[in-house]
Amino acid sequence: MSELLSDGFIKQLEGIFGPKNVSTDNTTRRTLSADYSWFSPLLKQRVRKAVADIVVWAHSPEQLKQVVELASEARVPLVARGGGTGNYAQCVPLAGGIVVDITRMRRILELDGGHAVVEPGTQLGELKAAAEKMGMTLRVYPSTYLVSTVAGFIEGGSGGVGSAEYGRLWDDNVDGVKLVGPNLDETLIQGKALEGVIHSAGTTGLITEVRLPLAPKRELSGIVVGFSGLKEALSFALRLASAPHIHKRVLSLYEPAVARYFEGSVRDRVLRGRMDVFQAFEDSYVLIAILDASAQEEASKMLPAGDTVGVEWLGGDEAEMLSDYTFNHTTLWATKQKSVTWQHAFFHPQRVAEQTFAIKEKYGDRILMHYEFIKKGGVILPAGLPIVFYEDPQELLEMLGYMEAQGIAVENIHSYHLEDRLDAQKIESIRGLKRLSDPKNILNPGKLKGY
Repeated sequence: MSELLSDGFIKQLEGIFGPKNVSTDNTTRRTLSADYSWFSPLLKQRVRKAVADIVVWAHSPEQLKQVVELASEARVPLVARGGGTGNYAQCVPLAGGIVVDITRMRRILELDGGHAVVEPGTQLGELKAAAEKMGMTLRVYPSTYLVSTVAGFIEGGSGGVGSAEYGRLWDDNVDGVKLVGPNLDETLIQGKALEGVIHSAGTTGLITEVRLPLAPKRELSGIVVGFSGLKEALSFALRLASAPHIHKRVLSLYEPAVARYFEGSVRDRVLRGRMDVFQAFEDSYVLIAILDASAQEEASKMLPAGDTVGVEWLGGDEAEMLSDYTFNHTTLWATKQKSVTWQHAFFHPQRVAEQTFAIKEKYGDRILMHYEFIKKGGVILPAGLPIVFYEDPQELLEMLGYMEAQGIAVENIHSYHLEDRLDAQKIESIRGLKRLSDPKNILNPGKLKGY
């Protein structure tokens, strides 16, 4: 344990949180220092020794303010943790110190027809359920929403279910947050200034309150379609994603081998054995979409005659359950194998077929394609989450370099540095707020280069 965390310092923490909410237990410290960065074997290796010296559980904004003040005075690293479902070591304490678990700060403070105000540890699944009782729902949420917290998603995520319609977090999907830092006292951050908070990994402050816009809850239909070829599947996916009058929650496309990873679960959990839509789709590209039920007829008319192997429509809860097989839930099914990882990349909407064929020609089944069609700054983009089989780290880097050479924008998900995932403008916004809020660099040090 760090010499900085003396018995006297621990007593001060117990004075803030109470003895039952402070732990130096080895198993607890290791468990709450980890996230889903093991999706990348390279990143897993880089952070394997990073363990907090002490864990505390916060129950109020006042406790967060007090622990920030104490850590700043003692120059002890401080990392906030939500549900721990991040993939990039966002909540892993690289420099040790204190991990603050916020999952007990979960009150819904305000909920009306247009927005929600919640504490940072509120689980997105609980908020979604509460909003839907009022005829509303979340605009965007991760596929891990049953576990993920609101603040964890804002400071560690980017998009997910709903991004096909509403874009990513930066696309007006956060109304505001209250932030506490060494130089911030529950400061309300809104508008353009939110760039300093979204996907910042808590390097600029600890969130004490979140304000989110809500969307109307719609009756949903799910569609599972098999296509005979990649070009036909991509063409339909792009047309459906771009259709202005069809409200979409999810639009995902998988090459045959990727669909095989989760077909058994779809059969058992969603279809409950009464039918197996995937039997007809062997060796087919599989598209999964969740749409406004009123658009079912229009979407059906868009299906290309002769290019589909089979079509199955689902309604109600079955439709919504399809989101469990999208985004990184798909990755979870595949990365249980050895020497397998994933990647995050943005394909060009007019060149996605050409770019994909180039990758497949060079690497074959060693790169398996999975696309999520989302809005990014109002533009429909095929976001790739391919499954990658590799021999060694050097070969993996060569694979990523080849993808970039095809004009694909690759995010380095094998690094914990924010600069390897965010554009220069977002990084400057985070750095600017960091300079203001945390001059001693106690908040999640190591996640920004040079900090």
